[in-house]
Amino acid sequence: MAEREFDAVIIGSGINALVAGALLAKDGWKVCLCERNATPGGAIATRSDRIPGYTIEFLSSWYPLFVGGPAYALLADDLAARGVVFQNTVLPTGVVCADGSAILSTDPAITAEQLGRHGDAENWNAVMAEFGAKINLAFGLLGTDFWRKSSLKFGWGAFRQLGRRKLVASGAELLEPAAPWLDRAFDSPVTRALLAPWALHNGLGPDDAASAFITKVIGAAIAFGGCPVPIGGGITVVNALLGIITEAGGVIRTNAEVTRINVNGGRATGVTLADGGSINARRAVLASVTPQALYTHLLSENEVQADTLAAAEAFRYGRAGMQIHIAMREKPVWATAPEMADVAMVHVLESMDSLSESVNAANRGYLPRRPTIVVGQPCTIDPSRAPEGQSLLWIQLQENPRHIVGDLAGEIDCGEGTWTPEIRDAYADRIISMLEPHITNIRSAAIETFALSPADLQAMNINLVGGDPYSGDCRVDQYAAWRPLSTAQGHNTGIKDLWQIGASTHPGPGLGGGSGYLVAQRLLKK
Repeated sequence: MAEREFDAVIIGSGINALVAGALLAKDGWKVCLCERNATPGGAIATRSDRIPGYTIEFLSSWYPLFVGGPAYALLADDLAARGVVFQNTVLPTGVVCADGSAILSTDPAITAEQLGRHGDAENWNAVMAEFGAKINLAFGLLGTDFWRKSSLKFGWGAFRQLGRRKLVASGAELLEPAAPWLDRAFDSPVTRALLAPWALHNGLGPDDAASAFITKVIGAAIAFGGCPVPIGGGITVVNALLGIITEAGGVIRTNAEVTRINVNGGRATGVTLADGGSINARRAVLASVTPQALYTHLLSENEVQADTLAAAEAFRYGRAGMQIHIAMREKPVWATAPEMADVAMVHVLESMDSLSESVNAANRGYLPRRPTIVVGQPCTIDPSRAPEGQSLLWIQLQENPRHIVGDLAGEIDCGEGTWTPEIRDAYADRIISMLEPHITNIRSAAIETFALSPADLQAMNINLVGGDPYSGDCRVDQYAAWRPLSTAQGHNTGIKDLWQIGASTHPGPGLGGGSGYLVAQRLLKK
């Protein structure tokens, strides 16, 4: 008979659940992870069976936030001991746009040469010098648990470092949109197009409040830390973290959908599964789910405060994601910018103006006319992802409506507005046609091509509501202290020993494991 009592029960098995479980297990806790799907990993979905010989990341793929974050600092030796090897590149990202191309490198000399061609080398150095002087505060802000006394220490440190006037000015800087900052800081439209799309990877557009701050943070992280990936795919990280948990006496239960969090005397005591079984938690329950799933489905209405329930019901989801995967019998041929052949992630777009247009179109329900295309080339870092001499394209689109009102290009019949396989494939074909002048063999060298629509993403992971890859709109009213809820209670649910983690919570989306780390630290210091 399966064991029914653990120190902690964790709902879900994504990066935050795995990080929390591993950190607790290292401290002697017996942990049980309940995963509703047949395989663990959450948004880490490595597949080697879809196209024989190719290792494909169906969802998330890149690990700069994890490798540069506090969770990895504590777990690096344990992961390495279990065979995890992160590989990096000196050429993490580049752009191809209407006005030219450029690369952002971890080698300052390469970046200086690339941006110097566009007259922006000195501007970039000035930005990095100014931002670098307070980069500890920038990353510290994202890693701060706002609901602990230690956050007061962070605030006092910021005051001592900056002084009152500069601290107030920094507050305004935190809220600035990326578009006006990029217009002011850089002379070339190529440099602006190189940097502006990175806000998309945190769910923001260039006209959204705080997108300048996010662009600086990600730009600095890429310039200093590159774009590492684990050799063999994210499954190696999942298996290693699970190994830490199981070797300490914990378990992972797949096909184990949690239908109810059990609350007795105002305290979370365990969970009930869809098969009717229950698992008891002696010390904590952690739920890596969306606010609406937690407060309107997993808990009874009489267990949730009225203002918390109202805030959960008002939680918004953002634009939808979409992916296209292409297995190629040879390496991509970049005709317009040959130097991109060795770059890990290339943004292809017309300009920062087209980026603004596409984000606004998707926000209003339209397929964009000039989408921003993220072309990932994982084999530039990890050649083992494809047979020797062959390659793989991991294409991401982040400016898609969850429900389609229409097509700005006037080419696709959107029917009733749901993401059907026909709309998915028609839109994917349009994207490939847009890339063909740049990657001239994208069709001729393709062995197999398939796309994942927003509907497909949600089917793979229930937290990706409507295909939102970030599990919730990341604009400023749903970020930092107000993520996940406007009631500003953070990971604390108001029910004793019940904690919420995951991309819907602070510090937000990305393969960083941040919320799992923050809650584990809380539990270990109680």
